[in-house]
Amino acid sequence: MEERRVSESRPPFPCWTPEERQVIACFAHAIVEGRYRNVKEALPECQRELRQVAPSMGRTDLAVAWKLLCRAYDFGLPRRKHLWSREELRLVKRHASGLARGEYRDARTAVSHIKRVLVKAGRRVRHPDSVFQARVYDSVREMGLQLASRRLGPTQAALIDRFGRALARNEYASGESAAAECSRACVRAGIACHRSQARLAVIIRARARTMGWMPVQLPWNATGARVIDRFAQALVSGEHPSIAAAVRVCGETLKCAGELENRSEAGLYATLRIRAIRRGLPLSKPRWTPDEMRIVDRFARAIVRGEYPTASAAQSRCRHTLELAGLAEHLRGMMLKSRLQQRVHDLRLTR
Repeated sequence: MEERRVSESRPPFPCWTPEERQVIACFAHAIVEGRYRNVKEALPECQRELRQVAPSMGRTDLAVAWKLLCRAYDFGLPRRKHLWSREELRLVKRHASGLARGEYRDARTAVSHIKRVLVKAGRRVRHPDSVFQARVYDSVREMGLQLASRRLGPTQAALIDRFGRALARNEYASGESAAAECSRACVRAGIACHRSQARLAVIIRARARTMGWMPVQLPWNATGARVIDRFAQALVSGEHPSIAAAVRVCGETLKCAGELENRSEAGLYATLRIRAIRRGLPLSKPRWTPDEMRIVDRFARAIVRGEYPTASAAQSRCRHTLELAGLAEHLRGMMLKSRLQQRVHDLRLTR
């Protein structure tokens, strides 16, 4: 009844014509192939084409951008922050292999070769150099290779083994203090160390763990405990969509307050999760019941038909309908919006 009143109070959006769908598909393919960096860059030209084939429709930028993004997802656009085409990934993998073999001096040189190939092929360079370099390093690790410049020499390996044994015997309070002393020892021995102190600490801790060392979890002081309790309560209240999101913000807050010290993100995750569970956070996400899914599917089909431009626009109406039905299990945070987006995507794939 509620949905009938909603549909009568607001007119449905006009359906997309075959000519408009063809234009949208053309530009969505161009985004996936890398001719545009993102939907925002393709939107002006797409709007000009739509006005030529259907001048009376008057589609808004928001509606066209949403349609473009959904069609690009249908054509294989990955759902990640940095979107990579097959051609970019192939080039990154090829030049990452060359970097591991020592063909390039560093990752910056490999990235310059990748960009040159893209420009020569008429492709846009869609990512900054720092993102390309991170992807090259990830590709090297995925292939199980090791950079020639990062291989430890025998003298440096012996030094790191020595400090790893010292850390395993608890002669140092943390891996950072052992790394600082190891760095000074490398300078005294005349060894050129291209690794940062933080990277040395990671290597020393890994060596110490192979020798039986177990890091000791220091108790949180009163200030750090209050910060964690605050974020645990915010997580229970639905201010953060997940524990990982709360941990990221909490870690930055603790770092600014000087309370993070030598703690790992995994340790902070475990502490925050335990404290949130004590305040009422469920151990696992509740399953969607058939009654909830019938209502969600109803609004998802309305989005597909064009009655709502986005899942955000339908979220408040769907939330109100669920509340009227007494179904409030999934109304915290972003759970309802995420479920609506997922169902809309599934429905579009089955059309």
